[in-house]
Amino acid sequence: MTKQYTEAELADIAKPFEAHAIDALRRGDIGRVGTLLEAMRQGSAGLDALSGHTLARKAGKLRRDFGEQRAREVLARIGAQLMRTWVEQYERGDERGAIADLIAIFREQGGAKLAPLQESNETVVLELAPCGSGGRLERQGLPEKHPDWYGGWSDGVSSFCQICKACQGALNEAVGFDAWTTQKGPQGACRLSFAKNASRNQALFDEAERTTIVQTRLEQARTNLASGDIDVESLLAGQRKDWKPWHDFGVVCLEYFYAVAIEMGGPDYLDEVLSQTYEPAFNAGFPRYAAMSDDELVREIARTWNYHCADFTIEEEEDRFVFRLDPCGSGGRLFRGEMWRDMFHYGEPLSPIMPDPHNINFNRTCAPTYCTHCAASNRAQLSGGSSETHPLFFVIDGHAQMKPGEACRQFSYKKRAAREKVDPALLRQIGLSNPKLGAG
Repeated sequence: MTKQYTEAELADIAKPFEAHAIDALRRGDIGRVGTLLEAMRQGSAGLDALSGHTLARKAGKLRRDFGEQRAREVLARIGAQLMRTWVEQYERGDERGAIADLIAIFREQGGAKLAPLQESNETVVLELAPCGSGGRLERQGLPEKHPDWYGGWSDGVSSFCQICKACQGALNEAVGFDAWTTQKGPQGACRLSFAKNASRNQALFDEAERTTIVQTRLEQARTNLASGDIDVESLLAGQRKDWKPWHDFGVVCLEYFYAVAIEMGGPDYLDEVLSQTYEPAFNAGFPRYAAMSDDELVREIARTWNYHCADFTIEEEEDRFVFRLDPCGSGGRLFRGEMWRDMFHYGEPLSPIMPDPHNINFNRTCAPTYCTHCAASNRAQLSGGSSETHPLFFVIDGHAQMKPGEACRQFSYKKRAAREKVDPALLRQIGLSNPKLGAG
């Protein structure tokens, strides 16, 4: 197999949509800018959907395995740790900043529609019609179609929304008043109410802010361009990481689910949790990736890493593309303690390093817990043997990032690559030995 790209071409593929859009804007090619804005609007869609499904299924898994009462107790622990930085913010008296950052989470969810804020002397109200996380899953009918995973709770609240309720309860208990409450409506709608305490009778947001705070920078750029205002470069720069509030909140929440799985059943139970809650959502993408050409694949994975808040380069080998992630936008940034709001560090509650080797942690000692989901996705791909229905589109070298400052590596194999020539070390990392049969 021959190489298909020059180094310059690969560097161009790695460039985020926003950089291409800014180049087009500077050339005066507004039509091209519009096309790229649409691509940017969809940039995080796949990752967003994967996160929503896996989080909901993890909450459902707890209820299935341990009963509703125990599941609620665990969710309360997760909620308390997720809301820790907000509690600190409220205790400092920064209600405006705390509310603004909670709004940012919902603003960046795919498919969400946020109305301008309503503010009184006592409350700030955000209307979601619909919510882009739990509300979106409800609009898809999943709690009714698959109640064991997405619904079936005694209070009628769906699995994903139980996580949100747990966060609200944890925050309110810690600050001593109902700082954040929700009222669910039809078709995935939800009303979020933020009560004022230290700021009662003060205006937290002016009239303009009540509109702009619910808009993404991309939405603002699209509105400006539609009105003939082409001075939007500052709104486009860095757009791929604009959704970091929701991205990082979801990533940290997933890590906490992995931590409680280890507490409740050890690495074997975490392995089971991932196989039942993450792998089904991951495997759903197999037909799409199997149908891609090599060119489509390398561009799609580059888009994914850009919107996974990663920094990376691409190299081409004869049989595969190599993405060097410095850092990966989830496991790598968790390992380095670089998450939004400084909300995660290994060694804190629900943030363990796994001391002993296991197939689910790439058979490493002192392995970061979050990275187990990459071992699960490797298993899903490599255990497919020679089957073309299990494309090797996203294979991680689980031993590349052994320390926080090191880069990770991910491989996307070309369509004509011989599966039997996959590096045996990648198979051994997850307890497999035969690439044709996926045997352990």
